[in-house]
Amino acid sequence: MLIAYLIIRLLKSDNPRWWLGIGAAIGLGLMTKYTILVLVAGIVIGVILTPARRYLLSPWLWGGVALALLIFLPNLIWQARHDFISLDFLRFIHARDIRIGRTREFLSEQFIFCANPIAIPLWIAGLAYYFFNRGGKRYRALGWMALTVLALLLALEGRSYYLAPAYPMLIAAGAAAWEKGLARLSTRKSGVFCAITFGALAIGAAGAVVIALPIAPVNSGLWRFTSRVHDLFVEQIGWPELVETVADIYNSLPVEDQRQAAILTGNYGEAGAINLYGPAYGLPEAISGVNSYWLRGYGNPPPQVLIMLDWHHSASFETCEIAGSVSNRYGVRNEETGDSTIYLCRRLRHPWPAFWESLRSFG
Repeated sequence: MLIAYLIIRLLKSDNPRWWLGIGAAIGLGLMTKYTILVLVAGIVIGVILTPARRYLLSPWLWGGVALALLIFLPNLIWQARHDFISLDFLRFIHARDIRIGRTREFLSEQFIFCANPIAIPLWIAGLAYYFFNRGGKRYRALGWMALTVLALLLALEGRSYYLAPAYPMLIAAGAAAWEKGLARLSTRKSGVFCAITFGALAIGAAGAVVIALPIAPVNSGLWRFTSRVHDLFVEQIGWPELVETVADIYNSLPVEDQRQAAILTGNYGEAGAINLYGPAYGLPEAISGVNSYWLRGYGNPPPQVLIMLDWHHSASFETCEIAGSVSNRYGVRNEETGDSTIYLCRRLRHPWPAFWESLRSFG
């Protein structure tokens, strides 16, 4: 959205110095999400296919390119030093999303999830404004940006919400076009249409709040409805109880075992819960084989006692016993309670580096 805003300022002012701001925003965006490169492709197409191509000869544009690369350089160096591990992560996540059908409804979900459904006429009007309205001709590069990103994400089988940040600039353009249209009506008709517009948007916003914010009581009818739409709220239930159970197991160990103990989790939600709530119970930080937790390692010296959540590696240890189970006070079934057994294992049979390599996973 910041990049779109800066491009609007560029096209409106015809001041090429805005390319420095655009480059800085792209660099910061790449430090956050590599999919910003898809937007960069949209900018390139938008520039080449419109009068904005004149900026290709501007030193300010290439200064913006250099600034983006300079900001992104530490990230790129880190990737090179770690064998571009993020590519492995992205390949795994992408293959998983395709396998379980998360990319199948890319187009239809543009009308449901990426923007308020009530706002559909506004963003369609905004896209039309960029291409078919004389007033939008100056900003046509934005239209090509949106279409290019849509086409690339569709071809690459991306998730539908990847396109969500494009909608504010489309809705803004549609709102401007709608406002100009209302100005041609009588005061009375304009007032009626304004009231209908704002009323419809308010209704749509209320519906979005109900679905997107955790306001419904757990296990209520509204809760069950939102849980059918997505699993975000379900997976936020039970973390304090999980940590409390782990703390009971940890604190029941002899002091010598506590000094050699680690808490191994199977997903980043469990690891995050341990690290967030664990200090109050005196727990050590969690270790895990998932995502960047794997890179942080298992500590030095290696642990001799493991409290293991969501893992089944009993054969890798000399002794391994069930120490407890995860539950929550609402009785909600989620990723933690679905495989709720907690194991207490001692003395790894294999060298720790080999065992740690086998735990590496993405999620």
